[in-house]
Amino acid sequence: MLSRCGEVVLSIRPSKFQLKLLETTSHPGTDMMSFKLDRKDVQQENHYLDYKAGQYAAMDLETKEDAEGPVRSFTIASSPTEEEFILISTRIRDTPFKKKLANLEIGTPIKITAPVGSFVLPEDDNSKRVVFLSGGIGVTPFRSMVKYATDNRMPIRIMMFDSNRNEKNILYKTDFDQCVKANNNLKIIYTITGEGQGGSSSSIAAAAAGSDWKGEIGFINKELLTKYMTNDELTDSIIYICGPPGMLKAMQKLLQEDLRIPDLRIEIEEFTGY
Repeated sequence: MLSRCGEVVLSIRPSKFQLKLLETTSHPGTDMMSFKLDRKDVQQENHYLDYKAGQYAAMDLETKEDAEGPVRSFTIASSPTEEEFILISTRIRDTPFKKKLANLEIGTPIKITAPVGSFVLPEDDNSKRVVFLSGGIGVTPFRSMVKYATDNRMPIRIMMFDSNRNEKNILYKTDFDQCVKANNNLKIIYTITGEGQGGSSSSIAAAAAGSDWKGEIGFINKELLTKYMTNDELTDSIIYICGPPGMLKAMQKLLQEDLRIPDLRIEIEEFTGY
C-alpha cells in the first residue's frame, strides 16, 4: 500500500489551523532543520489539533516566487502524546519555500492543514510485530510512532532499521535511545552507508573508523535483516518503509523478491525530496 505525502485529503474539521513557530533547530554537519509549532494555542481556542502517529499535514508559506507553489507536505514527527507542540523536520534545499522556512522568526504564524494519512500503526491488533525501514529524513513518521507506542506502553513489538549516510545524519537518535531504554518491546539497528564518499565498503569503513561508531555499516539488505530477525519473524511482521524513491525501490525489491514478503504486509510512504 502506497501513501504519498503530497496527497492531501481534508477529512476532519476544522480543515486548517494557524500555529505559531516555537523553536527552530539546525542539526550540525547536515542540511536538516527541525521546527516546533505551538499546539497549545489551538487547544485553548477549542480547536483541538488531533492526529494519529505517522500522519502528515500540508504547510502553506504563501511563497509566490516558488515554481512548485506555496504548499509542502510534512510528516508530523512528534507523537500525539506530546501535547504542547507539533514537530517537523526537513532537509533545507535551495528553493524559495525552504529558504523562507529556514529563516522564519520565532512567533511567526504558520498555516497547516488538518493532519491526514494512512501510514499509521496497526489499529486492530497491538500484539502484532512491526518492522520499520527508514532512510535519512524518512525516519520522521517512525519517531512519532515509536514515541507514541512507548508513552502509551503499547504491547506492539517494534524493530527499526535506520540507514543514514553517516553518524551525524542520524536524526532523533537521542529521542530513540531514550525510548529504547523505556520500552522493552523496541529495538533499533542503526547503519551508516558512507554515501558522498563513494559508497564503497572501504570508504564506509574508513568513515566509521574515524569516529566512535559501533553500529552496522552498509545499506539495509537481506544479510542485515536476517542477522537480527528470523525468516518467520519477518514473514509474520507488518513492514513499513519510508525514505527517498531510490531507497523505496530497493527495499520493495528486497522484500518482495528476496524475502517473499506478501504485498499486504508492506506499507510505504514516499519522500519526494522537495
